[in-house]
Amino acid sequence: MADDRIRRIEAEMAKFENEINQPMARPPMPNVPSGMALRFMPHSMQVRGPSMPPMGMMRPPMGMMPPRPPPNMGMMGGFMPPPMRMPPFMGGGPGPSSSSSASSSTIEAGPTRYLAPGAIGVKSDKQNDEPAPQPGPSKMLTQVLPSDVELLAAKRQQEVAYQNSYIGQVLRGEKKMKRFLRVGGGQYWEDPSLAEWDPSDYRIFCGDLGNEVSDELLAKAFRRYPSFQKAKVVRDKRTNKSKGYGFVSFKDPQDFIRACREMDGKYVGNRPIKLRKSNWKERNVDEVKKKSKMKQKLGLKI
Repeated sequence: MADDRIRRIEAEMAKFENEINQPMARPPMPNVPSGMALRFMPHSMQVRGPSMPPMGMMRPPMGMMPPRPPPNMGMMGGFMPPPMRMPPFMGGGPGPSSSSSASSSTIEAGPTRYLAPGAIGVKSDKQNDEPAPQPGPSKMLTQVLPSDVELLAAKRQQEVAYQNSYIGQVLRGEKKMKRFLRVGGGQYWEDPSLAEWDPSDYRIFCGDLGNEVSDELLAKAFRRYPSFQKAKVVRDKRTNKSKGYGFVSFKDPQDFIRACREMDGKYVGNRPIKLRKSNWKERNVDEVKKKSKMKQKLGLKI
């Protein structure tokens, strides 16, 4: 009896081991033609997903990690168990996040516009014929003030007056330098300032000038005439104060006449000026000697 019971138990154990070792049978698949299955499946379902990685390479996601067991209070003072380590990630197989994103997303290209071969050739020829536009240099524009224009005009007039003066003629070699002797009231003196004026100009004497009138202010009053050359206020050499008169030079006699008529009695500064023709030549020593000789010939008293 005991032997039969042992044999029966061994037979049941062998049968149980055979059932465990046998693979599980898959359910039978319906016999459907492959062409029919692919014809009615959507485009996104026809794309094969990535193959599942081997069992050794799979690891649970970070959010699904099992909780660490609480430590035993009796073992706190003694041996502490080592912390649980994550299995190493193998680079051969793709991660679960990449596989899920790859299987769920579908990339579709936008419509492409194609040109005919003739149109492509024409476009390339036009591009070769037309030169590329070159960026021009940036131009800086500066606003011109009226004071700047007047200053430039004054400089040009000064340059012209200097070229027409006696000194300019001497520098060009047209004349030789000489002394300008003046006579008046029985006295003789030398006036080198006459070399700064044009000897053949038409000069106006300006009287009754105020102390505030300067050379620039006097020139500004007569600068509107085209042939204006120079304006100067006579000052005392020691105190540099105005003597109350000055001179204005013109190249054209018509401007000289117009200025005498139009500017006489006009305000220059705080006072109205008085104009008349300048008789600077009558103060020259040569002119005085000529007049005295003419009076002697005529029998007049000198």
